[in-house]
Amino acid sequence: MLNYHPLTMISLAYNYANAGLDIQPYFKTNLLLHILNTVLVFFVLYRLGRSSLFIAGFGALFFGIHPMHVESVAWISERKDVLYTFFFLASLLTYLIYSEKQKMLWLVAAFTLFVASCLSKAMAVPLPLVFFLVDYLNKRKFTFGSVLEKLPFLALSVWIGLNAVKIQSAGAIAEYEIFTTFQRVMFASYGFLMYWVKFFVPTNLSAFYPYPTFGENQEIPTIFYASPFIVLMLLLAPFVYFLKRKKELLPIYIFGMGFFILMIALVLQFISVGSAIMADRYAYVPYIGGSFILLFVLQSLCSNDSKKRILTIILGAYSVFLLAQCYNRVGVWTNSETLWTNVIEQYPYDIEQVGNVVKVKTAGVEVAYKNRGNYYRETGRMDLAFADYEVLVRARAKDALIYSNAGNMYALQGKFKESIEMYKLALERDSTTYDVFLNRGITFSKMKDHTRAAKDFEKAFSLKKNDVMSLINLCAELLNARQYEQTIKRANLLTKLSPKSYEGYFYRGTANVNLKNYASGIEDLNKAISYKSDYSFAWFNTAVAYNAVGNKKKALEYALKAKSLGMDVKDEYINSLR
Repeated sequence: MLNYHPLTMISLAYNYANAGLDIQPYFKTNLLLHILNTVLVFFVLYRLGRSSLFIAGFGALFFGIHPMHVESVAWISERKDVLYTFFFLASLLTYLIYSEKQKMLWLVAAFTLFVASCLSKAMAVPLPLVFFLVDYLNKRKFTFGSVLEKLPFLALSVWIGLNAVKIQSAGAIAEYEIFTTFQRVMFASYGFLMYWVKFFVPTNLSAFYPYPTFGENQEIPTIFYASPFIVLMLLLAPFVYFLKRKKELLPIYIFGMGFFILMIALVLQFISVGSAIMADRYAYVPYIGGSFILLFVLQSLCSNDSKKRILTIILGAYSVFLLAQCYNRVGVWTNSETLWTNVIEQYPYDIEQVGNVVKVKTAGVEVAYKNRGNYYRETGRMDLAFADYEVLVRARAKDALIYSNAGNMYALQGKFKESIEMYKLALERDSTTYDVFLNRGITFSKMKDHTRAAKDFEKAFSLKKNDVMSLINLCAELLNARQYEQTIKRANLLTKLSPKSYEGYFYRGTANVNLKNYASGIEDLNKAISYKSDYSFAWFNTAVAYNAVGNKKKALEYALKAKSLGMDVKDEYINSLR
């Protein structure tokens, strides 16, 4: 997904400058920001909740330990969540102080913090609308001045929002026509409903929540059809109840629900972004609104100390439940194996095979099998990796790289026929994937089919301009295919792209020697040696060139050096140079 969040990138760059790729400082920074956010939630709710320690205390506690927030903290890439929230809450708190004191300095500070929040993540853009909710909650009069003071905030929101849409339209936002209008409403409603369900009962959490599997007649589970009506009822029922029975709580409900809706609306799937219907991280800020409603209403129900004590005990027990779920969720984020296994356990593929006919009864999460397979491969557990890839191949997954990975696994086992078949399936799904051509080229090279290997490396290079890796492989295969003129042509480009890499000079020099351009060959091969002095092939090929021009002394010197570096130079050849 493409995003514009320079402050987030600066913070990550700071971690990298001080700790490189050591994961602990990155995680500790996320955790520190989460702790600071929890403190800010306390002070924000304290002011919004009419100085109630009950609301502020439990609200901050729920924010700090809610299992749905683990993703935002444990996933280093979600630095943008915890960072934008820090500035977002700081700006909101500053605005609350401004609302009370009416001093312009506080408004300027709120705007500055809002800018920082937007530059951390574009999700901050609803904040000016939250300010209007604050004014409503605090019974501040709606005047020209109260609108004017927010115009800079609104202007920045519009600018940041439009830029975010423009940037993401080049990457993550899927085609709007994928689903019908009613399906989009269903999915958005389902997501909205599930965020509330998991607010109260955060179980069966997942790093990935897939869209439902459509049946043969395009049917999906009933809950999706019912979701729009359930959401409408859940929104209207409390509103009507408070309007008729508890008018003093109506502003609380409107503020809390309004806050929740404003902060969650941008990530509800009215427009499909990626292949997940919801994500835990999207609930990070919206749940503050949920806690505000819940705790304010519960507090209002406790008319005496006895009821307050009972309520405190109940909420304390609920907090223990949240803490236990949070602890378990942290364990899931230990590594890619634990994370994606958790997803697969909840959303496995159900594949039925009768004879040669394979039917996917229930689609699992493709990315979970792929990423776990990649992790197994990277950690040397090839059998487990292949098992995950095989599930996806049987399920006829759409991702070309899955077949490429399977092809790589077959190639490592020396099963080149099966490997080439996998690459073919990959290219049927995406004929413009660099990795597929690169990997198939490597496989052809192992098969000694240098001509086809060269064609694949040429294609890979065309797909990824100025890519040194594919160009090095291309030069090697052209040389092995005895296409010396083409080798020189491509090696010329390689020496320009990577002037201090030995490969370009070695391949060009060797090609020139084969074309009997010995002087040019010797010059290039010596240059290759200057960049990689332990490269025995360069020493030996130079020996061959010197021998060809009658300089046996130099030829012997270079041949002996090649032998000393471990190359199997025959004694007969050495003796012929003496």
